[in-house]
Amino acid sequence: MSNTKKVLILGGGYAGVKAGKTLHKIFKQNEAVEITLIDKLPYHTLMTELHEVAGHRTEPDSIRIDLRAIFSGRKVNIVTDEVEKIDFEQKKVSTTRKVFDFDYLIIAFGSSTNSFGIPGIETYAYTLWSYDDAMKIRHQVEKMFQLAAIEDDEETRRQMLTFAVVGGGFTGVEMAGELGEAKKHLSEKYGINQDEVTIYNIEATSRILNTLEDDRQVKKVERRFKRLGVTLLKDAAIVNVMPDKFELKDGRVIACNTLIWGAGIKVNNFVGSLGLKAGRAGRVDVNEYMQTAEYANVFVAGDNTHYEDADGLLPQIVEAAEQSGHTAAENIANLINEKPLQPHKQVYHGFMVSVGSRYCVSDNNGLKLSGFFSMLVKHLVNFYYLFTVSGVAQLFEYWRHEFFHIKNNRSFLGGHFSKASPNFWLVPLRMFLGFMWVIEGVNKINEGWLVSAKMIASDAVSQATEQVAEGATYAEPLLKEVPGIVQWMIDKLIAPHAVVFQTMMVFAEIAFGLMLIVGLFTFISAIATTGMTVAITLTGMSDASILWYFFGGIAMIAGAGSTFGCDYYVLPPLKRGWKRTAIAKKSYLYFH
Repeated sequence: MSNTKKVLILGGGYAGVKAGKTLHKIFKQNEAVEITLIDKLPYHTLMTELHEVAGHRTEPDSIRIDLRAIFSGRKVNIVTDEVEKIDFEQKKVSTTRKVFDFDYLIIAFGSSTNSFGIPGIETYAYTLWSYDDAMKIRHQVEKMFQLAAIEDDEETRRQMLTFAVVGGGFTGVEMAGELGEAKKHLSEKYGINQDEVTIYNIEATSRILNTLEDDRQVKKVERRFKRLGVTLLKDAAIVNVMPDKFELKDGRVIACNTLIWGAGIKVNNFVGSLGLKAGRAGRVDVNEYMQTAEYANVFVAGDNTHYEDADGLLPQIVEAAEQSGHTAAENIANLINEKPLQPHKQVYHGFMVSVGSRYCVSDNNGLKLSGFFSMLVKHLVNFYYLFTVSGVAQLFEYWRHEFFHIKNNRSFLGGHFSKASPNFWLVPLRMFLGFMWVIEGVNKINEGWLVSAKMIASDAVSQATEQVAEGATYAEPLLKEVPGIVQWMIDKLIAPHAVVFQTMMVFAEIAFGLMLIVGLFTFISAIATTGMTVAITLTGMSDASILWYFFGGIAMIAGAGSTFGCDYYVLPPLKRGWKRTAIAKKSYLYFH
């Protein structure tokens, strides 16, 4: 019998990914432990960003991260399959294609949408709790604008252009905010009068965003709604949903073809059928180690977990899911390594809710912000999460989707970073810049830089200034005084070995110049030559004319060699080869 300990993680959401990361970190050198993560989807979904895709702000790929990319080069096997049965006694998990044995199990499935038994919700409402949900809403919203554009009857057209988002929590408020922004560019695209578009955010209670304690922040959200043209209905419980309308508890009936349900979640249907001891709202009871009441080797993490301590009930938020996934994984490791179990600690850093792409309110450990700075904090939090999950590769993808390729100026920075022009306009500048660097290098050879010292110790600026005063054909140095640390480096490091440094400098100028001319590794060449201009300027050996080299180099950094250059042919196979290396997989140091 094998002594290998088998750990199964069911679910690739926030809790499951965190559990896998924690187990890999602990057991990456231990061949006696096998870790497998099973999910019916091949990707991890950024649930907190679903509204951006549903509301036409970002592209669909922005909310998906390939699970195999996340765990590539790591001690976590990814299986894309659907779990059908769990036999706790026999320690087996059955999927549609295979049966997996386990010694330890983490159940980290996401939760399900809660319709609260309201007639018509499950049949006619659009939910927002998965990638597929976001795509359905995205297509439905645009479809309604398309149909309204060719509809002559005003009443029918207004019904098509009425969008109701039910739920005053984070999901509902953020979705309504996105639609409030999206209506502008969709109306322009399809020739729709914006006054005919109606967007509701409907809340059954007297207050939205109950997670936010400060009423002033809630009022700010309500004011933002007004600015975006979103109508907020409070104390307006839905009692019935029909194909083309819905009814409120006060008897009002509103004609609407698109109702988005974001009013609550419940325990995952599959998890609820497992027969494990349930707590509030059917969530599985666990102890302080995230173990189930029935089985010490079975742990539950994320939204399906019912755990309560002195800090309160474990909330159904991302941070709680990650922390519970970490606790479960850590205690499985402790059981395997025969160490004491560690109790779960609830430590949360606040809440943030965006209302469109340019406005946000947040409460981070008492630091209450709104507007630009709150949205900045939200992006920084996303930066951190994505970097920990999938490194630089995913961080660059986020920048690309949120800033560089954003459409309709829907970013808190506007569209300034997404304005782009074809690279072929930069080809003449690239070649001319390269030619000038080659000329610089050749001229230095003719001036004897390879055989005698030209970079001499002490005050280079004073020497150049004296030459100007004597009538020599030198322009006045750009810097009036060499910085002290630079002068020390010239005196102590460069001057004693002047010819060596000069030779390196000459061949660097020629080499990088030639690379710019042919468009080979243009990004590297641009970075290097820009750095060289700074270094040369700091030594006091250049006049103001060097500035154009600096700004020309900056213009090349975005990859001007991909057009009419060698980079067009060389970089794609190099990138593919690099991504296959173990170093790239483990470090995430690659671009998609």
